[in-house]
Amino acid sequence: MRIRNMVSKNKILFFIVPALIVLTCGVNGTVTAQDTGTQAPPDAQPLRAGFARIELTPEVGLEIPGGFQKNFSTGVHDPLWAEAAYFSDGNVSLAIVGVDLIVIPLDVAQEARRQAESRCGIPGGHIMMGASHTHSGGPVDSCWAVERNEDYCNYAATRIADAVVKACETAVEARIRCGLGKEEDVAYNRRFWMKEGVIRTHPGKMNPDIVAPAGPIDPDVAVIAAEDVDGKLLGCIVNFALHGTTLGGSLFSADWPFYLRQTIRGGLGADIGVVFLNGACGDVTQVDNQNPRPGEFGEAWARRVGMSVGSAALNALVKAELSTETKLAVKSEILMLPIRDLGGSDEELVRREAPGIGLGTGDDIYLKEAALVREMKAKSPSVNVEVQAIRIGDAGIVSNAAEYFCRFGLDIKHASPWKLTMVVELANGCCGYVGTPEAFLGGGYEVRTARCSYLDANAGLQIANASIRLLCQLSGE
Repeated sequence: MRIRNMVSKNKILFFIVPALIVLTCGVNGTVTAQDTGTQAPPDAQPLRAGFARIELTPEVGLEIPGGFQKNFSTGVHDPLWAEAAYFSDGNVSLAIVGVDLIVIPLDVAQEARRQAESRCGIPGGHIMMGASHTHSGGPVDSCWAVERNEDYCNYAATRIADAVVKACETAVEARIRCGLGKEEDVAYNRRFWMKEGVIRTHPGKMNPDIVAPAGPIDPDVAVIAAEDVDGKLLGCIVNFALHGTTLGGSLFSADWPFYLRQTIRGGLGADIGVVFLNGACGDVTQVDNQNPRPGEFGEAWARRVGMSVGSAALNALVKAELSTETKLAVKSEILMLPIRDLGGSDEELVRREAPGIGLGTGDDIYLKEAALVREMKAKSPSVNVEVQAIRIGDAGIVSNAAEYFCRFGLDIKHASPWKLTMVVELANGCCGYVGTPEAFLGGGYEVRTARCSYLDANAGLQIANASIRLLCQLSGE
């Protein structure tokens, strides 16, 4: 077993590593593989890149998903965007889209891909779209008391496709730069080992029964930037792992990524493209449960988080090195992941998983969710989940549809052959929380059965292995 030590900011030693994860290249697995792109030949055309953004703010009055109760919007704090980056070398074309939504449902992703392919020719399988996971976005998700709005889902799919098409139309000859920064003071793991030997999510600030964090954070602020042949910056892709839960309230907002974009554009004095892709943050939030200060919510905290991450991204941009490679490639696999064992009855399942304290309490709402998951499993015992990997020069990007635990993201990066690796969650669909096997043993909100958490305990390992396999395959081409 490989064990990697990590010292948290509060000096508590943490270590948890899935023992079964395969951290080598060339691993075989039972999956559906799609070789959707190869690198350009030596005589290929010069690399071209373009950036564009399209607004997708819903009508005021529609619901805001992300909470246990209904939350009808009363206004707009800041617009929601689909921001796209397009790359082509004459042989392979691809697009990466950051979308200000809590998730991107599979049917929305499929429709956006279909429309973009029909309008600008880019293969649908070459489009990666990741949700920022803002909890102040539009009604695309059905969970708890909130139901998705079909008209808005259709609108969002079209607007995502619009962003891809516009980015394609604005493409110019370009060069790639990659950089890596750090931000260690705005993200905290929200799961804790307690004195009774269980794990609880948000057990309460300064709870005397807290022993240690049950997971890590990922401080990496990774940046891929494109500039034209004269050195003028066209835009960048930024990857950082943190929930979009700072702002709250009933106003539509991108949450802290709004301030991330403001900081980057303001620091550069240029209205460049900024595509934000959230990292593996299924158990990472802005709340520091081991600090007695008041809760880290509201405008000031959204600004603090966004400006901190944005400043780290700016620093990485300034120091970003010109990529010696301009090759592009795309690969993906479709994993068939089983829905977990639900036991004999919903009542027994809810009773067994009840955390007692912290986030995820309340048996009545979980009885409703358990019944709905049981209906899902009766229709299909497994769920198809896409793992997609993209090569842009010296950088590798790998995505999955899960609200993915941070531990897995770190392990994928550790095993990656790429100089710079981005791990992207909630991309090209949504399959709910995916935690480590240890998380299922310890309990807590993220592993309690609901429409936002239903896959088997080994799903995370399968996604990690597929991610590493694809990154390694791209490096061998």
